[in-house]
Amino acid sequence: MLNERQVNRHVESIIAQVSDIAAMPQVVYKIIELTGSTMTAAQQIEDAIAVDPGFTSKVLMLANSAHYALPRRVTSIRDAATYMGYKTIRQLALTVGLFDMFVGKTDAGSMRRRSWWRHSVDAAVCARAIAKRMPDVGPDDAYSCGLLHDAGKSLLDRYAEGEYSAVDKMIEEGTNPLEAERAVFGCDHSEVGGVAAEMWNFSPMLVECVTLHHSEAGSSYPKHVALTCLASEMAHAVLAGRRAEHMMSGARTEEGEQGRNHSPWAVETLGFDVTVLWQLYTECTEAIARGGSLGL
Repeated sequence: MLNERQVNRHVESIIAQVSDIAAMPQVVYKIIELTGSTMTAAQQIEDAIAVDPGFTSKVLMLANSAHYALPRRVTSIRDAATYMGYKTIRQLALTVGLFDMFVGKTDAGSMRRRSWWRHSVDAAVCARAIAKRMPDVGPDDAYSCGLLHDAGKSLLDRYAEGEYSAVDKMIEEGTNPLEAERAVFGCDHSEVGGVAAEMWNFSPMLVECVTLHHSEAGSSYPKHVALTCLASEMAHAVLAGRRAEHMMSGARTEEGEQGRNHSPWAVETLGFDVTVLWQLYTECTEAIARGGSLGL
């Protein structure tokens, strides 16, 4: 667990200021509207919650709090909403409506945060699509992993000393994104996100997916972590319009030719070959297109 390791002092400074992740206002207002009617289908409320990383974190954190004393930690939005009910969901929406994760200090900052939100949703739908091929990983749990995997970026942008624009500049000049974050902030988003996820009492599986999705480091949930990594890369690839072979370095053809994926360890852990990755790329592209029809 994270608390058994020494936490970077820069991470400690950021976490000391963190009490929650802000939720996207449009999503909050939608949930308030839906929970105001007893005729609303549970699926509609679940769908509204599922597109927002901030509100998802709130729901999971509350469901796993001592107040509910559940026999196990819940990791999916569906389970959490079932336990809490409409009234609690509505109260929670009213509370988090005070926050806005997606408005920055400048227009560039706002655009940056909105791109992070879009990627989080895209990665979540990709994770769910990938999980359908994995009998030992639940699609709802996979969605949560994808949705929350980059939560640390917003925390860096909001609470760390330094400007994320400096990170963007270094990335444009060719620096690895994680190295750029460490150079500017003294830590990276996966470190901050992982410690925050543990502080919010997320399940160990979710904590490791947030912390280790960029790393081959040993995990107690290797398939969940690898799925989170691959889902994020699929989301980036679809957005950039790259062809599927540009992200397949972990998979080998029958002739032994290796592709060019940035994280071959993830593909190898999941045991996917080129054929499966091609199919997943198509499925993820379609899933992201459907997600874009939400109008949020």
